[in-house]
Amino acid sequence: MNLDYKCDMILPTDLAPILINGDFTGLDHDNDEHYEEAINQLLAELDSEGLQCVDVLDDDSFSKYHDMLEYGVLACNCSTFIFN
Repeated sequence: MNLDYKCDMILPTDLAPILINGDFTGLDHDNDEHYEEAINQLLAELDSEGLQCVDVLDDDSFSKYHDMLEYGVLACNCSTFIFN
């Protein structure tokens, strides 16, 4: 395992371009202000903790329980995101 590993999170798969490249253009929920606000809250929390996404595992599956439930994001396709 990489010694820089800090944590992993189960997050909506469509966040991969945002978390890795800062690219919001492919977001499926373009007109969903609540989802965009939830993403911005997550990004602010990750930034305050000094966490950066370094990998996304190829384990995409539908998940009722994930790490964005606290932001009000409902069940969706999720993947494991690795942060350091």
